[in-house]
Amino acid sequence: MADTAPAVAANGYCTNTAPVPGSVRSTNTTALGSKFARLNNRPYADCPCGRTGVGVTARGKLHRHKPPQE
Repeated sequence: MADTAPAVAANGYCTNTAPVPGSVRSTNTTALGSKFARLNNRPYADCPCGRTGVGVTARGKLHRHKPPQE
């Protein structure tokens, strides 16, 4: 996986912004009620660098994140 991993910037953050296709998911908030739906019903996705559970923005891009430690 190291040969297909996206580049890492000088500050240590992953330069990839596109999630792995088909990995976007969100938590089920039907049992939590409307009070927690705003906080917990956010989409998450995986990055090709190996990081899982990265937040997804409204435009479908990954939030800034660091790759997992080896």
